[in-house]
Amino acid sequence: MNNRKAVTRNMICTLLLQFVTIISGLIVPRIILGYFGSEVNGLVSSITQFLNYIALFEGGISGVIMASLYKPLRENNEDKVSGIINATDHFFRQIGIFYIIYMLIVAFVYPLFVQVDFSRGYVFVLTCVLGMNLFVQYFFSLTYRLLINADRKVYYVSLTQIVFIVLNVIGVIISARLFKDIIAIKLISAIVFLVQPILYSAYVKKHYCINKKIPRDTEALSQRWAGFGQNLAYFIHANTDVVVLTIFTPLTTVSIYSVFYMVIKSLKSLAISVSAAILPSFGNVMAGGDENETNKVFDLYEFGMQFISVFLFTCCIVMLNSFVAVYTKGITDANYNQLAFCILMTVAELIFCFREPYVSATYAASHFKQTAKYGYIEAGINIIISVILVKQFGLIGVAIGTAIGMSYRMLALVIYLKKNILHRPIKIFIKKISVFGVITVISSLICFILFDLSCPSYIIWFVKAAAVALIVIVVETGICLIFYKNELAQIFRPLIRKIKQNKVSSKED
Repeated sequence: MNNRKAVTRNMICTLLLQFVTIISGLIVPRIILGYFGSEVNGLVSSITQFLNYIALFEGGISGVIMASLYKPLRENNEDKVSGIINATDHFFRQIGIFYIIYMLIVAFVYPLFVQVDFSRGYVFVLTCVLGMNLFVQYFFSLTYRLLINADRKVYYVSLTQIVFIVLNVIGVIISARLFKDIIAIKLISAIVFLVQPILYSAYVKKHYCINKKIPRDTEALSQRWAGFGQNLAYFIHANTDVVVLTIFTPLTTVSIYSVFYMVIKSLKSLAISVSAAILPSFGNVMAGGDENETNKVFDLYEFGMQFISVFLFTCCIVMLNSFVAVYTKGITDANYNQLAFCILMTVAELIFCFREPYVSATYAASHFKQTAKYGYIEAGINIIISVILVKQFGLIGVAIGTAIGMSYRMLALVIYLKKNILHRPIKIFIKKISVFGVITVISSLICFILFDLSCPSYIIWFVKAAAVALIVIVVETGICLIFYKNELAQIFRPLIRKIKQNKVSSKED
């Protein structure tokens, strides 16, 4: 499969996955809010975030393993691939054992330090149930999923996840009505996802010759501590806000954050799915050693990420607060009208997406050790500023900490790649971020001026959202035609060619 076909297939499937994930992410929390209220929703979100810190044990190994697999897969070196997979599988099974211990500690300690209206035994069981899915992921499925993704077959992983997300939503809807207990709902979700590793294993056995007798190749694993900084920064970014809010604010505030972040995270995942689809092909090009070709692919990669991210997050800046008002209609135990927080958090995640190509380039080049310090510094900035500001500013304080930490790392990586990997002039980045920044500001101001964004129903919200999306895409495309005409042409040329071919075929028929 050539790179263009791989990217196209992967992108279609990952975008479909993100669409299904977004729908699921809207349905499941709303069911929890409707049946159990903001405190339970905040409790589930808080425990889940604490459990996610198990990924720190992983030490960033996923990115390291992906990078180590690109070359042997390109060269069809089955022994090398087998050695890496055997070492990775052994490592993740060890992580699974550590995770069980960590999960039990969280289950025991959490109710001692967080004020909740549930018995310690209830919180203990809920924590164990929430931890089951992550345990299965590390202990059984992650190794094969990394192999499939590294081989540019992201589409299979995406399609598999789509099936189980849909089954999970169905299970949640049914169990909420039958049992009306949050533990029962989450237990059914965990059982649904238990089947996923079986499908990954069957696919790998059919398409790859993994020799279990090949000695474990620990060369890639030796870089895991170098990847720890990258991993630490990401998980601080993903989890610090909820942890800080859990410690310093009521669980209702955690619920407010989780509802807003649910939508923002879905849009971020939609944008990052483009990166996930492109990254294996980009790594394949970089493994070829042609710096000029690598820079050409990276320029298009960067532009595509920024174009998609600005469209999604500008619409989010304008429409998210009104969506949450409709989404939480009838929920009166917390104030979900948080426009300032909405804008700040959206901008923070836009910065995250802007820097994604630079993070991916360091991964693909295996420069984990050289760039680890930027991850540590980002994590420190995020924690310190969030803790300082949360008492006075609450939700806004943690959003500011997140935005400043990510901005630092983005700028640090731009400079690093210029000096050590891509050797691109920094002015290329400055021009792009300036142009897309102007697009975001102009589009947002036009929409805020033109529309009354209060929406009494989903139908009215969707109508206004469609109008906002149209304005944003027109402004963005118009400005990009002035500054980035060639990049737009390269992105849309395959689509235009396909349309022309279909027209010719229709005429011939």
